[in-house]
Amino acid sequence: MAPGARKGWPPDRQDLVGLKGGLSAKTTASQRRRRLVAKSLLCLSALVLISIAARKPLIQRLIKNDRWFIIVNNIAHDSLRRIGAMSGQIGLSDYISPPETSIGPEVSRMHLIYDQYLQYLHLPVSAVRGKRILELGPGLTMSAPLLFMADGASHAAGVDKFVPFQDTAYYQHFYLRLRETLDEQQKRRFDAAIRLDKPALNSQLVTHIYGRNLPDVVNELKPGSWDLVVSNAVIEEIYDPTPFFRAQDQLLRPGGAMVHAIDLRDYGMFTKHGFHPLEFLTVPDWAYRWMVEASGQPARRMTDYYRDVAQRLGYQTEISITRILGHKDPLPEPRRELRAGIDYTDADLRLVSEIRPRLQPQFSTLPDADLLAASIIFAAWKPAVSRSHESSLR
Repeated sequence: MAPGARKGWPPDRQDLVGLKGGLSAKTTASQRRRRLVAKSLLCLSALVLISIAARKPLIQRLIKNDRWFIIVNNIAHDSLRRIGAMSGQIGLSDYISPPETSIGPEVSRMHLIYDQYLQYLHLPVSAVRGKRILELGPGLTMSAPLLFMADGASHAAGVDKFVPFQDTAYYQHFYLRLRETLDEQQKRRFDAAIRLDKPALNSQLVTHIYGRNLPDVVNELKPGSWDLVVSNAVIEEIYDPTPFFRAQDQLLRPGGAMVHAIDLRDYGMFTKHGFHPLEFLTVPDWAYRWMVEASGQPARRMTDYYRDVAQRLGYQTEISITRILGHKDPLPEPRRELRAGIDYTDADLRLVSEIRPRLQPQFSTLPDADLLAASIIFAAWKPAVSRSHESSLR
């Protein structure tokens, strides 16, 4: 072998063919990856452009008559949240900095929600004393947990995926106004739970967990230690609520209870463009998931789903209808059973029948009463004694 010559050099023809094939395979794989990245970026760019264009008046006029444009626009917004290019819930920015004039009406609304929690669970105010209460999705204020504390709860918590605790001047003024509505004893308890010079919760009494889902914080919240779990217009925003009900079951003590006010409408997704109020139930499942899963829009779980959840949990349950499809105002009183000619009319039934042939299969066979229910109250009580078997909610 000549000095300086390398073993196996020069390569023979077979080696060159093998080397070329290996390089070709690597190059091909690399090219495929580049093409995939390029396609992904192209699709993302298209979705961004669609979401921006959809805000223009001319495009909005086109949307009104184009069902699939609405679908694609919602997929665009949801996709941006999936990849972290946007955060927060769709529409939340409209409420994050409200005017001071909204404080009075909002305080009244929070009192109404709190009173309804007690009403639907058949609890007198005196029953709150010493209880541990958890609210799902408290939103921009911790009003309900603080009102529970004012009435003598031993601890209250809020878990919110989308909204951090707000401490700006507006919310300082809001909490001061909320405090003004309380009697002296309630004020003392309220003051122990929150500092008002710059709003901050007393973590020994009130817990706020932001940016995480309830199933992920069960151990942190301590299973079997909560008396009540409540929410208002939150459960419908969870694409797969089953793990959340399972988590609530784990957190509740025997004899504990949950109550959820659930909006079964489309949040204006289609209806604000003039479509039928059940149009969102006509969208194929594969498309609808990409429209809503990451953005906190309605998961379109209807009343039949909640009946099934209660049955599998083994809870005593009351489901009351609070609003009829297509009606602006709620029913005067929640109804366990709808009454023909009183709670709904023949026109309401025609509204259901005209779209039923276009509904997705899981909705097309639902009874009229389930499709007429536009919002419900789901109240459920865990058995007071330990069950001999695990719930079948999986």
